[in-house]
Amino acid sequence: MRKNPLAALAVFMLFASQATAQNLVENPSFEDPTVSMGSANDVWFRFGAGANGTSSESTVMPRTGSRHIALQLVGASQFAGVFQNLNTTINPGQIVNFSGWAKNATGAAFNATQEIKLEWQGTPNPPQNFLADLTLGSDYEMFSHTGVAPTGTTGLVVTYAIASGGPGQGDALVYLDDITVTIVPEPATVGLVGLGSLGLVAVARRRRK
Repeated sequence: MRKNPLAALAVFMLFASQATAQNLVENPSFEDPTVSMGSANDVWFRFGAGANGTSSESTVMPRTGSRHIALQLVGASQFAGVFQNLNTTINPGQIVNFSGWAKNATGAAFNATQEIKLEWQGTPNPPQNFLADLTLGSDYEMFSHTGVAPTGTTGLVVTYAIASGGPGQGDALVYLDDITVTIVPEPATVGLVGLGSLGLVAVARRRRK
């Protein structure tokens, strides 16, 4: 059977892109236990405002697997979320993408704010990169936030939270699942992978002759 070199190139590029886009978070789908005390290094840390702002493990309606995180707010000026210290080196200038899936589970219109944060770690303390989203549907939908690591960055904490601090905001229930944090490949790296792949195709063609 003759092998199609273009098909081989496509497969190679697929695996190359997957390798460079390795998920940096541990327990991305919350299938393993999370914590509410102690260290957040390579583990999801649950936090909330108190009795009216809670973050809990749940099996009610995961997007995948058997578990997810449920974030609940009762009333105004509440907050709840999860964060993880990636405990890996992030260098200045690297582009990081933070994405995941969330749904509004109240059965009513979303009445809070999604807060998606890239909290750069380093000396001096780099600023956090913050995205606020006021909309969320009743089916799981993907959120995505990308930022460039500023000067002085050595690490990263990623945080997803909901808050009811805006005008008229109040009760909320959000299900969270399937988090991905990746370093976006530089264009030059992608180009080198492509050139290497074309070289492999050329070698394959010469061997067939």
